[in-house]
Amino acid sequence: MTTTTGTGGSRAAKKNAARRKRKKLEPPASRAVDVVDDDDKVVRDHAAEDEDEDDENNAPVVARTGAYGSYGSTSGRMSIEDDEWATAQRTWDALATVLLPRFAKEKIWAPFVYDERAGERMKRAGFEKVVHKRADFFARVRDRPFVRSLSAVVDNPPYTGKGMKERVLRALVDAEVPFCLLLPLGVLHGAMVRELLDEKEVQVIIPRKCYVFKVGGAEVPFKYLCWLCYRMNLDKDLYLIE
Repeated sequence: MTTTTGTGGSRAAKKNAARRKRKKLEPPASRAVDVVDDDDKVVRDHAAEDEDEDDENNAPVVARTGAYGSYGSTSGRMSIEDDEWATAQRTWDALATVLLPRFAKEKIWAPFVYDERAGERMKRAGFEKVVHKRADFFARVRDRPFVRSLSAVVDNPPYTGKGMKERVLRALVDAEVPFCLLLPLGVLHGAMVRELLDEKEVQVIIPRKCYVFKVGGAEVPFKYLCWLCYRMNLDKDLYLIE
């Protein structure tokens, strides 16, 4: 990061300097700002930030946690880790616009069970052969005959523990099965993903919003998610959908 010094500055900075002078306050110390490097490790970068007297312009930011963050609030800001949501019908319908031409009649495994109705929603979206039963994912993915019978794994994986996304991705790569997973958009920057996946086999579907919900709750839209596709052999490498 490059910093410059001088007598100029923003209007807010000048106002704050004048206010400090009136109150005979010392200038504020440089504030530590979290920056995430390519290895998803938090490093500290110290930079002086202008203060703004208008609190309405200082929207609260929820700290990012975990290797890839998590869904975040409906505004798109990062939120807590270890969060599970059911995927709404409209989200499956939007994904189907991309996947159905190739996978409508293929055997799809949706292994992650939350409210036990994802399979029904996927079938309503047009996927005709969906396997969606409660089972130990990490045991089932090692069942070679079963995995060889699949055309792809398509699902919204759980965020039920630190490192869960990495464990799921590694298991699917080791099983050599194509997959399409709903994940935070930030995974594309992760060193682990870049090391684990062959970039020539990576494709991405980015929705404008993904609608998800808690059991018994209303649907809420989330931003900054993507369907990370691997070895799905889609027509394009990047799709922008509703």
